[in-house]
Amino acid sequence: MKRDEDLDLIEEEDDFETDIDDDELDVIDEYSTSIGVRGFLAGILVGAVVGAGVALLMAPDRGETVRKRIGRSWRDLRDDARDQLDDWRDEAGREVRRQRRKLRRKISRGRRS
Repeated sequence: MKRDEDLDLIEEEDDFETDIDDDELDVIDEYSTSIGVRGFLAGILVGAVVGAGVALLMAPDRGETVRKRIGRSWRDLRDDARDQLDDWRDEAGREVRRQRRKLRRKISRGRRS
């Protein structure tokens, strides 16, 4: 008897599914997609908060020490970038001078011909 009731419920569910038209399916798909995106973003937010908390608990140094180290790293990075830009500028200047000499030689050869 219980099995017959279960089969009747399954048949009713099958009938219900056929009553949904394409527009309603589109609405359901959009809703489930937006829920999925919200869930994903919520997961990222929760993960970031948990990660930050774990990082604070596991940090071996005081906050002031970490901030100083970060500041020092940024200054080192800035200095390295400036040095690299200076090197590139010097290299570009040498290449421009080399190309000028090369062009002058070609011009002087052209005048002699």
